[in-house]
Amino acid sequence: MKLYETTIIYDPSLEEIRINEEIEKVTQPIAAAGGEVIDVQRWGKKKLAYLIRKRRDGTYVHVKHKSPPTLIAEMDRRFRLNESVLRHLSVMAPKDEPLPEAAPAEGGEPGADATAAPAIVQD
Repeated sequence: MKLYETTIIYDPSLEEIRINEEIEKVTQPIAAAGGEVIDVQRWGKKKLAYLIRKRRDGTYVHVKHKSPPTLIAEMDRRFRLNESVLRHLSVMAPKDEPLPEAAPAEGGEPGADATAAPAIVQD
């Protein structure tokens, strides 16, 4: 199973109870397919960058989950059929790899910060 992140923008006119039901519609198929819901974040109502279905706002929900790749296509189909979903996006979550340490700049002084800007000499 792979790790995915799914962000869903719901219609802003939905009440909290209805949003909870919609989130259950997302998490239940994941569990039924043998997956695992790791985290559900409710980002709340936010202003959209442009109108979507004549709406200026949307209620954002972010779900991080482990699921089989075949389930993503099924979730996409369900989101497209659901009138309450304005937009959705599912992506593979990046692996948590440690960032490599910055190497010192060539020709620089030992111990000098590689990201520091060079000194400006005025004549």
